[in-house]
Amino acid sequence: MGKRNRSLIIEPSVFFVTSSFKNWVPLFSTHSVTEKVEDLLFHLFPSYADTLMGYVLMPSHVHFLVGCRGGGNQLSKFMKTFKSLSARKFFPGVGSIWIERFDDLRITTEKQLWIKLNYIHENPVRKGLVSKAIDWPWSSARFWILNEQKGVLTKEWDWL
Repeated sequence: MGKRNRSLIIEPSVFFVTSSFKNWVPLFSTHSVTEKVEDLLFHLFPSYADTLMGYVLMPSHVHFLVGCRGGGNQLSKFMKTFKSLSARKFFPGVGSIWIERFDDLRITTEKQLWIKLNYIHENPVRKGLVSKAIDWPWSSARFWILNEQKGVLTKEWDWL
């Protein structure tokens, strides 16, 4: 993955995003912190990005499927805000906890969207944290698989 000239993308787009903590330190390893970060994530929509279609908060990294009507620049502002607020609010005095950049991939087909959404949901299973995707509490798996409402999640991408 990589920046892929995101600032040149000005049309509405959905992005698959990955960011991790410096040295892959598992800072999201307690329920209380991870729940608060999840609430922060939901709170940022639609002020900083338009839609949250999928996510997983792992102990040492995150994956998102984010829809931005403003394209790549809007995505950059969203990620900067999410990383900055999560660091300051939940890890005060620690300093910079996130790696400086984040990776993104613009989703261009419905097939690609489903591949990335499945990747997001299966991440805790692949890492041995749970046996089924729906058992990981900090992801959109239950929303997509069991149709449980959760935060600001949406299944709508017809605005693209």
